[in-house]
Amino acid sequence: MNPTALVQKIGSSWPPATWKDVNIGIALSGGADSVALLRSLEEIKQSNGGSGELFALHVNHHLRGEASDGEQHWCEELCRKLEIPFEALQGDVARRARKEGDGIEAAARHERYALLTQAAERCGIRYLAFAHTQNDQVETILFRLLRGTGIRGIAGMSRVRGLTPTLSLIRPMLSCTRNEILAYLSEREQSFCNDQSNTDSQFVRNRLRNELLPLLRSNYDEKVDRAILRLSEQALEIQSFLEAEARKLLSHSLRGSPADAQNGTTRLKLNIAALANRPEILIREALRIAWRESGLAEQEMNFDWWCKLADLVLSPASNRVLNLPGNVRAQVIENRLHLEWQHS
Repeated sequence: MNPTALVQKIGSSWPPATWKDVNIGIALSGGADSVALLRSLEEIKQSNGGSGELFALHVNHHLRGEASDGEQHWCEELCRKLEIPFEALQGDVARRARKEGDGIEAAARHERYALLTQAAERCGIRYLAFAHTQNDQVETILFRLLRGTGIRGIAGMSRVRGLTPTLSLIRPMLSCTRNEILAYLSEREQSFCNDQSNTDSQFVRNRLRNELLPLLRSNYDEKVDRAILRLSEQALEIQSFLEAEARKLLSHSLRGSPADAQNGTTRLKLNIAALANRPEILIREALRIAWRESGLAEQEMNFDWWCKLADLVLSPASNRVLNLPGNVRAQVIENRLHLEWQHS
C-alpha cells in the first residue's frame, strides 16, 4: 500500500479545511491504530497549516503495572520526537468499577471518556479524535447484536457525535482497515506498542475478535465483514428516520412544558395525549431523546427500561411511579409524564 493512501483516505473523510484552525485532541494509547492516527493527522497538519494545534492525550489505567507505565513513557517519547504536546491522564478503574458496579472493561471505557473529555475542555480542544477502525466497527456491531441490541446498536459507532456543547468526538479512521493501518506503519518504519491484554480471552471483545470472527470468516463467508457493515448502514438509515419522526412527536409533547429546576431538583413534563396512540418504537425514541438532551446518562437505560418507561405513556394509570437508573423518578400526574431527578 502506498503510505500516502491512508493519509489521503483520512483527509477525504475528514477534510482538513474543517479542522485545521481549531485544536484537535488525539486519544493515543500507543497501539497501532492510535499511532497511525497521530502520524496521519500530523502529516495532514504539516501539509495544510492552520492556527489549530494537535494534542496527544494518553490515559494510563494502571491495570498492567510496569507495562502501563512503559506505554505511557513510549507515547511521551514519540510525541517529543514529533513535537506534539503530550498529556498523560491517570485513571483509577478499580475505584470506578466499585462505585458504579461495572466490570473492568466498562469501567475503563467510562473512565477513559471522562478523563479525555475533561482534558479536552482544559486544553480548548474542539475535536477529540479516536482511532476506531472498520475492524472495530464490525466487532462492535457483532458484540451488540449478541447482547440483544436494537436498531440503534446495530447502526454501530457514529463517525461524529457531540460530547459537550463545545466538544465533539470524531472517528476519522472508521472506514480504514487494520491491514491498511499496519501497511502504513510498516512503510513509515513506525513502531507501536502491543497490549498483551488484547489476547486475554477473559474479555468478551477479545474472544469475539480472536475466535468468533475468524471462525465466521473461514467457515462461512470471507465477506462477513462487508455483510455486517451493510446491515449497519441499513440500520443507520432506519434510525435516522425514527429519530426525525420522534423529534416531531417530542416537540408536540413538550409544548408549553419546559423543564424547570427548583431546590436542586429538575422536572421534565411530557404531555401523554401527544404521545398516545403512536407506535411504541416512536414513543421509546422520543423518550430517549428527551432523556439524553436533558443531560441524563443513558448507559444503564437498557431496552427493558425504555419499554417500562414507554408503558407509563401507553397505560397511564394516575400516580403510577417508576424508579429508573440514575435516580430518575417517573410518574404520571394529570395526563402528564413527569421525569424528576436531583442535580448538583
